[in-house]
Amino acid sequence: MAVIRAELNQSILRGGQRMPRRVVDRALSACADALKPRRETLLSVAFVSEKEMRRLNKQWRGKDKPTDVLSFESGEILICYPVARRQAADLRHSIRDEVVFLLVHGVLHAFGFDHIDPSDAKRMFPLQTKILMRLGVDPRL
Repeated sequence: MAVIRAELNQSILRGGQRMPRRVVDRALSACADALKPRRETLLSVAFVSEKEMRRLNKQWRGKDKPTDVLSFESGEILICYPVARRQAADLRHSIRDEVVFLLVHGVLHAFGFDHIDPSDAKRMFPLQTKILMRLGVDPRL
């Protein structure tokens, strides 16, 4: 079976905020097991500032506010660490679990899944739940 790998850019994060590579690789492996890609896939995962995420969200989605994760079918996944940190605190779970949740969600979007309409959501969310449960992360659904 093919694997999913990622170039990881955590340059905006301080030492204690950085996500261990093994956590990212484990999440990508669980995604690959569920998605069964036909060939090796290389993604780009980057953590961005709130200001940068707001700019990108406005540019690509027409929403003038930061969001937690943006993904593109080109394989680029952008995670806004400040938003993720707030969401983790609000939901009373770890930043690690929040980042894994956002990474899995982003990978599914990068593979063409969406949840804009109910029929698409019925395909995406059960798969997301399956992957997150395998990783021991609360799927929040």
